[in-house]
Amino acid sequence: MTCGDVRRDSEAWTFGEVEARLVEAMGFWWRTPDREAAWLHIRAFWPEFCRHNHFGDYADDEAVPRPMPLTRAQVARRDQATEWLLLAPERDRRLVILAARALARGERQVPWRALLPQMGLRMGADGLRMRYSRAITAICRQLSHGAQRRNAGQDQQFAVS
Repeated sequence: MTCGDVRRDSEAWTFGEVEARLVEAMGFWWRTPDREAAWLHIRAFWPEFCRHNHFGDYADDEAVPRPMPLTRAQVARRDQATEWLLLAPERDRRLVILAARALARGERQVPWRALLPQMGLRMGADGLRMRYSRAITAICRQLSHGAQRRNAGQDQQFAVS
């Protein structure tokens, strides 16, 4: 799903859609500038500020273009998906974030064994996978149930009028 996707409220959210949106949100968070870190990295050393190879040569071989800033739609999607974490059980929120981070890095599947130490566990990679699955399913159910309630409320408004 990209920023231009439009969902009807009557559609139920699937596991893959929710997972994709959380991974997308992780990518958006990475692109968000960290102003505090930028402020802390400012240096006042003139030689580092005025670095060049030859007089008049302003090209820098190490220069990397900055990522484009997020659009309003991307910020809205990022914030919406981040709020979905509140729909997951509290003990599984960290797990969902770690799994989304792994998938956002481009890994084909979540390295459950590598997440064990980060979750403070020594064994039970399959248990982590099942907890993650239940957490994403809980988010799907809450989102789909909320859409059904909104639609039912709209139907009642039209019936009363």
